[in-house]
Amino acid sequence: MAEVFQIVNEKTRQPVENPATRALREVLVVGLANHTLLIAKDGTERPIDDSAAPIRNRQGDIAGVVLIFRDISERRRAERAVKDALDFAEGIIATLREPFLVVLDKDLRVVKANRSFHQAFQVSQEEAENCYVYDLGNRQWDIPELRTLLEEVLPQNHAFHDFEVEHDFPKIGHRTMLLNARRMRDPIGSGELILLAIEDITERRRAEAAVRDSELRYRRLFEAARDGILILDARTGKITDSNPYLTEILGHTREELLGRELWQIGLFQVAG
Repeated sequence: MAEVFQIVNEKTRQPVENPATRALREVLVVGLANHTLLIAKDGTERPIDDSAAPIRNRQGDIAGVVLIFRDISERRRAERAVKDALDFAEGIIATLREPFLVVLDKDLRVVKANRSFHQAFQVSQEEAENCYVYDLGNRQWDIPELRTLLEEVLPQNHAFHDFEVEHDFPKIGHRTMLLNARRMRDPIGSGELILLAIEDITERRRAEAAVRDSELRYRRLFEAARDGILILDARTGKITDSNPYLTEILGHTREELLGRELWQIGLFQVAG
């Protein structure tokens, strides 16, 4: 058997004890350790799983041993493909700067978070992983509506988008976050996971508020000015807005002016 059943450790390339020999010696069923290769006569190498068990005769004496093994090349390739896919996905999650990404299990515990998340919220990997998402930090994510949305992602395959959270975070101050979540398959196990993306839109909201304030101030000045003001479309030359003072001196309503050109309302006409 040693001549026809040559097995070595896949990593060390050292010979592995034949399981049939061990089964006879220890009189029990034994299996090979992981990473065992079977080397054929032509030098072909195949990863295998196997087991050996002693055979007893009617008198109960050991009469021989049965050896069973199977080629696991396809399984190994599938496992390697899964690992490569997982490494690829984890590489993306780890290197993305925006948005912050968090992977949750079915119990809403943190499985993995990317570097941007740890840096932004100043929480270590040890502090975050295996922690319920609601227990992170000072429980800033303990929001009943968010809990309901997350709990529906897996059983109902319900993704949600643009859920806004505004909170005073203990280490980074007041922030507005936009949350998106969807279901994803666990690339290792047979279960499912939740991918939660968190985008910091604080500066965007501040910019939008500044624009609104600016527009409000402009509108107040525009409407209160005691000068006649017309706003024209740069491409067509048609009126897009007018202030109350101009409508007063022209005798037209604002609605009558909108969409018309200057000559149509009597302005800049050549005197006869």
